[in-house]
This record gives sequence, C-alpha cells and structure tokens, in this order.
Amino acid sequence: MIIIQNRCLETWLLGNRRIFNPKQPLQGLLADYVQHYDVYENDPELMGRFNCRNHADFHFAYLKSIFEAKGLSYSKKFPGVVQEQYYLNELKKRIDKTEHLKTFQKFINFCDNIRQNFR
Repeated sequence: MIIIQNRCLETWLLGNRRIFNPKQPLQGLLADYVQHYDVYENDPELMGRFNCRNHADFHFAYLKSIFEAKGLSYSKKFPGVVQEQYYLNELKKRIDKTEHLKTFQKFINFCDNIRQNFR
C-alpha cells in the first residue's frame, strides 16, 4: 500500500485543536498566519504556502509559532510534546469529528491494520 501524504508531518501536527485556539490572544507572525488560514477551523492539508518558498516551510513556521505562543518549542530534531500520546489522541479526535486530514486518516487506518495483523 502506498500512502500519499498531503504536504508534510507538520501539516498533520497542525491538526491538534488542544494545543491551539485562534481565540487566544495572537501576536506577530502567528496572528498573520491565522488571518491567512485558520488551521483550527479549516483543514491543514488544504492550506497554502503564505509567503514562504513552499508549503512545507510555511506549515513548519506556523506550527513553530503556535508552540512558541504556548511557551513550548518544536524542531524536527527535538519535536517535544508532539511525541506524547495525548498529542496523537487529539489528532485522532480531529479526524473522527471532521473530514479534515484525510491522508492522516489513511495513515492511521494503515497502522491499525498492521496492528491487527500482528496480534
């Protein structure tokens, strides 16, 4: 099976509604990003690239800004809280409650199938 990911890992990670709420006070680049595209309400996989050279750079910058606003850090080398079970659970809630993150849904289904076959 081939799973085609729509954009990048950070695109999926933007789907956690617990880590980010656009109703919180927004400053700097994060305010600009939310005004351009609100990932809380809209599907992160459909988001464009804003003024970055490509989609992946923008999605990474958006996620990093969300984390900084919460006093957290994120990098590809040190992903921090995205490694926690609760973060994955929040992403699963998003795909259960919306039609968002369709390629992430396919990935989760694939992982579930593998898990069932190895029991």
